[in-house]
Amino acid sequence: MRLTIKILLVSLMIAVASCKGKYDNEPIDSEDVLGYVNACTIFDTDNQDFLTYVNTHSRDADSTQIKGYPEVMRVLNSQGFIDVDYFMHVHEKLSPVVKVIQNHPDVERFPGIGISDLSFLEEGEKQYRKFLEDNTLSNEDKDFYRNQMSQIETTKLDLFYKQEKNKVWVSLVREESKDVTDADLQDVDIMQLTILVRDASGF
Repeated sequence: MRLTIKILLVSLMIAVASCKGKYDNEPIDSEDVLGYVNACTIFDTDNQDFLTYVNTHSRDADSTQIKGYPEVMRVLNSQGFIDVDYFMHVHEKLSPVVKVIQNHPDVERFPGIGISDLSFLEEGEKQYRKFLEDNTLSNEDKDFYRNQMSQIETTKLDLFYKQEKNKVWVSLVREESKDVTDADLQDVDIMQLTILVRDASGF
């Protein structure tokens, strides 16, 4: 009886192991996300059949079933993917996040802005203040620099507003994604996927 149970357990372990993909334990990073977004954008234009294949298959890919396989591999390699299986592994991790993004089309976000700091604008302000301290400047030049500072301030307020919206957005996506994927995504990764959903018709 015990021998039978052991045989069943070993058989079960072998079956489970055979179902696992070869990249299952491989974590993904921001380079994978960017490569995924770039590759999907290319395929969305040139080979939507491949995106359909990826969406309807999992685990090990069958190269004989992939239309235009050599070109597919050229694109994948150019974006950092060693093979189709790794691309499908990344897709498996990211597609649940893509679905979360698709489920909130009306939430305000600004994917072209990102969440970068505004130090470059502050440096511009400092430079213009230095110009204004120059007593040799004409009134016309001073008016010009004051106008530039005013424009910088307006731009800074606009970017700050948009960045705050983006922070709320990435928090929402991260919260709703935590139970559907174990991918540890940075804010910039979520914004990259947001751009993909915005720009690619196949998503």
